[in-house]
Amino acid sequence: MAAALALLSAVLFGAGDFFGGAASRRSPVLVVVAISHLVGLVLILAVAPWMADEITWQDFTYGLGAGVFGIVGIGCLYHALGRGPMAVVAPVTAVSNAALPVLWGIGFGERLSGLHIAGVLIGLGAIVLISRGYSSISQVGAVTAGLLAECLVAGIGFGGFFIIMDLTAEATTPWPLVGARIVSSSIAILLLIRMRRSIIPRSGERLGVMVSAGILDMAGNLAILMAVHRGLLSLVVVLGSLYPASTVLLARYVLGEKMTRTQVVGLVLALIAVTSIVSG
Repeated sequence: MAAALALLSAVLFGAGDFFGGAASRRSPVLVVVAISHLVGLVLILAVAPWMADEITWQDFTYGLGAGVFGIVGIGCLYHALGRGPMAVVAPVTAVSNAALPVLWGIGFGERLSGLHIAGVLIGLGAIVLISRGYSSISQVGAVTAGLLAECLVAGIGFGGFFIIMDLTAEATTPWPLVGARIVSSSIAILLLIRMRRSIIPRSGERLGVMVSAGILDMAGNLAILMAVHRGLLSLVVVLGSLYPASTVLLARYVLGEKMTRTQVVGLVLALIAVTSIVSG
C-alpha cells in the first residue's frame, strides 16, 4: 500500500509541476503559489474532519514548520520551471529532494534489504539520467548555474517538508497538511501585499491552470503523507521522487519537448527501481 501511494503521489506531483510551470510562464511565481496553495488549503480543510481520528497541537505545529520548507521548495521550483526547461528543472529538484530524506532515514535507523538498496540507487540514477538529456531538448530559457542552484534549494525544501511530516502521527492525517498550507498561503499572500501585487489574476493569466496545479499538488501531498505513515521514509520518498517521469512525458506529448535516448534509459531504470523496491 505504501508503494502504491508513493507512486500515485509521483504521478500527481509530476502533473502538478507541469501545470505550475505552465502557469509561471504567464504569471508571477508568487501569484501562482498563492492561488494554488489557497486552493489546496480549501481542499484539505474540506476532507480533514472526515479523515482524521484526532488532532494534536504537536502535529499541527509540525505542519506549520513543514509549511515553511514547503513554500521555499515550491517557490524555487515554480520560478525555475518558469525560466528553464521542465525536463531539466523537475529531475534535478527530485534528486536533491530524494537524497536528504534517504540519508535522514538511514541515519536514524531504517534498515533496508539488498533489493531496497539496489532500488534506491537505481532510482536516484534514473533521475540523474533523465536530467542529463537536456542539451538537445527544445527549451524555454538557458540552463545556468543559478538555475541548477535554485533547483537544489527547491529539493532541499521538499526534503525537509517530508522529513517533518514523517514525524507526525497517522491518526492526525491530514491536519499537518492544513497547518503547512496555512503557513505557505499566508507567506505568499503577505509577500504579494508587500510587492503591491493583487492575488487576482490579470488578463492573460491562466486561473484554471493555477487551480489545477493546486488540486494536484495537494492530492500528491496527501498521498505521500499517507505513504510515509505506512512504509519507510527512505523508500517512499524515492518512489515519490520519480515524479519527473510524468512531468517529462507531459512535456513531451503536450508541449512537444523532445526526449533524448538518455532520458528514455532513465525512464526504463525508473521502472526497474520501482520493481526492486516493491519486491524487496
